[in-house]
Amino acid sequence: MTRRIVIVGAGIVGSSLAGALAGRDGCEVTVLDRSPAGRLYGSTGHAPGYVGVLGESPVLTDLARATVRIYRDLTDDDAAGGAPPDGGAGFEETGCLEVATSPAAYGTLRGRAARAAAAGLAARLVGPEEAAALAPRFVDAETAVAGLHFPGDGTARAGLLTAVQRRRAEAEGAEFADGAEVTGLEIRAGRAHGVWLADGTLVPADDTVLASGVWGPLLAARAGVQLPLTPVAHPYVYGGPRRERHPRGPFVRWPEHHVYARDHGDRDGIGTYDHELRPVAPADLGVRAEEPWPGEPFDGAVAAALALLPAAHRFAPAVRLNGVFSVTPDNMPLLGPFDGLPGLWSATAVWVTHAAGAAAALAEAMDGDEPGAGFAALSPDRFAGEPAGVLRRRALRHYNDIYAAG
Repeated sequence: MTRRIVIVGAGIVGSSLAGALAGRDGCEVTVLDRSPAGRLYGSTGHAPGYVGVLGESPVLTDLARATVRIYRDLTDDDAAGGAPPDGGAGFEETGCLEVATSPAAYGTLRGRAARAAAAGLAARLVGPEEAAALAPRFVDAETAVAGLHFPGDGTARAGLLTAVQRRRAEAEGAEFADGAEVTGLEIRAGRAHGVWLADGTLVPADDTVLASGVWGPLLAARAGVQLPLTPVAHPYVYGGPRRERHPRGPFVRWPEHHVYARDHGDRDGIGTYDHELRPVAPADLGVRAEEPWPGEPFDGAVAAALALLPAAHRFAPAVRLNGVFSVTPDNMPLLGPFDGLPGLWSATAVWVTHAAGAAAALAEAMDGDEPGAGFAALSPDRFAGEPAGVLRRRALRHYNDIYAAG
């Protein structure tokens, strides 16, 4: 008997899930996305792409570990397929360097180093001079107190990895429908039976998966289900192109300042969470998870972030991106079945850091297998009965310290 699975959203999570499900006995997988072919209008299209393995909870560390394994495989597959050398692979193990500029922040790094050791992850505390040598364009040895280097972390080109996952899924029989806008869910007798498209077409399904990112709450609400995900605007800027390319350095984070920077190969980028909150109502979003640049408070926050760099390497933003992504009340993904509505599953609030591992775990759960320890803690129903306003306030509290959980 054929099991019809519809995935709403063809970003890195939805495409990874299609790759994990396609080819399984009896599965007919369809992925719907309103973006045109070759475009990624959701958060995948502008994700900074940091893949840090040490999570704030064991389940996130496990998902990140699994994600790195899959990304390495995808990168090898892409290289074997003759991908053009356009400045980087899908996943590169560049490492991550966390920088402390105060004694208190150094104490935090020491605690994280101990947690990494307990999790069996390589991590090494370094002095300010070595930190600056690891990332000379980003780290100022004069202001750094110490650094914590994670050599196994990396950076991802989310768009490229998504394309490889899609190719794999299509090769196994999955169908992708671009330009297909889902406007509602078909609910009968207390069960999800598919989705409705903007043109009035019903796409029937035995299982429907919301991998629709910041738009997920809208679809869930139309089915009478609460998806406690809060979209938030976030600034990221790029410098101008560099004349010479160098081997990519590590992803750099200043946790105490809520700032991070990435070497993109041909240019640098920097982002910050240290600004006045700008939540976004899902109903106000257009077709892109992106909004116009607001000026302040982002201009001032970006200027403060750039001031962390060595004076010689501070850059004037050439491109400003006001991207929108989602936060949850405990800073954890919403992954798994909706117990109160059979046939409906969530794969939302999942970062690129955990996307492939989360998709693999969800595919196991959908197949009736045990997806791994801690998976139940990610249930989209875990906040059932709590007031929406309270959940929203808890989620927003996490934004300025995005790597904290609980």
